[in-house]
Amino acid sequence: MATLEVLVFGKLYFLFKERGWPTSMTVDMQAPSLTAHDLRKRLAIPANDVEVVFINRLIKPLSTKLKPGDRVAFVPPGAPTIHRFNLGFYDVKED
Repeated sequence: MATLEVLVFGKLYFLFKERGWPTSMTVDMQAPSLTAHDLRKRLAIPANDVEVVFINRLIKPLSTKLKPGDRVAFVPPGAPTIHRFNLGFYDVKED
């Protein structure tokens, strides 16, 4: 079974807690062509609640195809400017 690790931060932490989900969890891929966007939709995370996605600690577009074992972290809008710069998503644009 192909799985991914999913992590959330900021206000998404509260969304997952509300649903009784851990903020770091293993998810079955269920499809070999799953993208980060597909995963966001499957987890019912509202589009406006995701500013950037990290895949294996690198900022990637939501259109990135995921591979088994990937570590996917969804980050909501609202990170303070200094953190945005240090994390590398000061001026992120979707491809």
